[in-house]
Amino acid sequence: MLGRLVFITLIVTAAASETLAGEATLGGVSITLPPPAGFCELDPRQPFDSRIVTTISGLLERGGIKLLGISTDCGQLFDGRAGRRRLLDDLAEYRTQISALDRSQPIEPIAQSCTTLRTQGDTIVATRAPDFNARLESTVDNIKINETRFIGLLAEDANACYAGLIQKARTELGTDKTQLTTWAVTIIRNRSIGVSRFAVYQNPDTVGAALAKLKADVAALIAANP
Repeated sequence: MLGRLVFITLIVTAAASETLAGEATLGGVSITLPPPAGFCELDPRQPFDSRIVTTISGLLERGGIKLLGISTDCGQLFDGRAGRRRLLDDLAEYRTQISALDRSQPIEPIAQSCTTLRTQGDTIVATRAPDFNARLESTVDNIKINETRFIGLLAEDANACYAGLIQKARTELGTDKTQLTTWAVTIIRNRSIGVSRFAVYQNPDTVGAALAKLKADVAALIAANP
């Protein structure tokens, strides 16, 4: 399950945006959406930001997902606004299913989401090398342009279940990029929320680093919504 999010942008300055948080209202309940440390929320009033927000939200909505909030590394964002870069490598998103926007109950409990993801992962990797790193490298070596592969359930705890995807894409600059997406499914104030992290895949260590950051993002979201 992936989340979809509509956000309120609160960027004022670099320093301020690291401490401010967006908000979303789901089924009449207000949820605070803090950006990760060192990240700034994209502002649809900014031309560079607007292009990215429009593209991502449009893609998600076609899949039944609502984007609630999106942020990126502050340095990358400011370079983009200044015309020094066209693409963002590190992104964080909050999402929820469009069908869940007015629900007062989560679609399914965290444990059930983890079971579903685990089953999908076991099915996908049953005929592959049992070692995760070897399997991951094999996936990266064999994945084709514009193909996405699920790499399985990465972790689970009382707060969330965590999973990952690998995608190889040809960017608008004509370059190829292997992207790691890690996401978590959690429940905040009885609402299902998806929390995602996007990073350029370098090697198997990229997964561990991204997972640690994602767990910190989930913990921050929970802390912001006692």
